[in-house]
Amino acid sequence: MRVMSEEKLQKLAEFIKQYARDNNGASPGLSDIMDYMGMVKSTAYRHILELERRGVVSYSGKKTLESEQQRKMKCGFRRIPFVGMIVCGTPDEQEEHIKGYLAIPEEWIDGECFILEAYGDSMADIGIEEGDLILVKKTETADSGDVVAALTENGNTLKRLFWENGRPRLHAENKSYDEKKADIYPNELTIQGIALKIIKDIR
Repeated sequence: MRVMSEEKLQKLAEFIKQYARDNNGASPGLSDIMDYMGMVKSTAYRHILELERRGVVSYSGKKTLESEQQRKMKCGFRRIPFVGMIVCGTPDEQEEHIKGYLAIPEEWIDGECFILEAYGDSMADIGIEEGDLILVKKTETADSGDVVAALTENGNTLKRLFWENGRPRLHAENKSYDEKKADIYPNELTIQGIALKIIKDIR
């Protein structure tokens, strides 16, 4: 069997990557490769299979030619319910209802999720400002240090949770708060979820 040129293999690999960058993640067709490389169909096909053997690309033979870079570029989306607002401050009653849905990248999602809009300034030191959207993983349990959407006897709030001798402490991340304002020791606590991401506009 004729030994393939390493230079041509490298040239083909770079062409596939560059084509994807220039075409929003799309792959070149076999005809594109033949034209660029100046190869007949059988020769181009053999070079593609060699790149596949080396793990540079994956190829199904049905126009599915994909480099590792393209696999990373691919991102699915899921519609996540936007269920209303949550206070970043003193717990406050908020009626939870689905206001709509947002398309969120699959890679951000962990289990069942929902989105809340923040208001108040108690979590400003970790970048959560009024109007920001918070992606929350729905769960009834959380560890010390997690930022949680919590329901207390006084209503809903977004705070950092700490467990101290089995007792919950909800801590505000705002250095301007005095100790009394910064910490809440609820008598009743229901964890509604753990905050995963902040989604915000650039101001």
